[in-house]
Amino acid sequence: MLSALAEYQLYIFIACGIIIPALCYAIYLQWQTFNEMKIDKERKREEILAGQKKRQQGLRESIEIISMATIQEQCEISEACLRIANLLPLYDHIDHTEEQWKPLFAMYEEIRELKTLEARKDLRASERFSEDKRRFASEEKFQKEILTICEELYRLTRTDKASSQELH
Repeated sequence: MLSALAEYQLYIFIACGIIIPALCYAIYLQWQTFNEMKIDKERKREEILAGQKKRQQGLRESIEIISMATIQEQCEISEACLRIANLLPLYDHIDHTEEQWKPLFAMYEEIRELKTLEARKDLRASERFSEDKRRFASEEKFQKEILTICEELYRLTRTDKASSQELH
């Protein structure tokens, strides 16, 4: 066997001279691919986080504007309730399950089935009047609580420096 190895020593040396560098190059290429995949994955993760941050900022701005408009009586309480009740669960910086938000969601449950926009226009006058009575009764019932909630939401979502320092 040693004589066979000695006889093919040159061929073995040439084969190792080709195979070992090719193997090293293959390992190098695999390593480069792995690093590129890792960088791509991190870049995608950062894009997703940036998108989520932008979405949260949009939600915060919407809640701030709606609550401010409600406090300033530029927005009806029922409209604010419908909008905020849909936005608040999506906004990560406020726990919508806390006790203080219960009146908002209670009013939302009372008025959420009332018709809006085109569906409201299609109602007969008597049906519209009936829905308005329900909405006004609900607004009257929850007015103080919803205004207090809007004031708190406005305080929590304000973007000026005074509110930022209050929260931190």
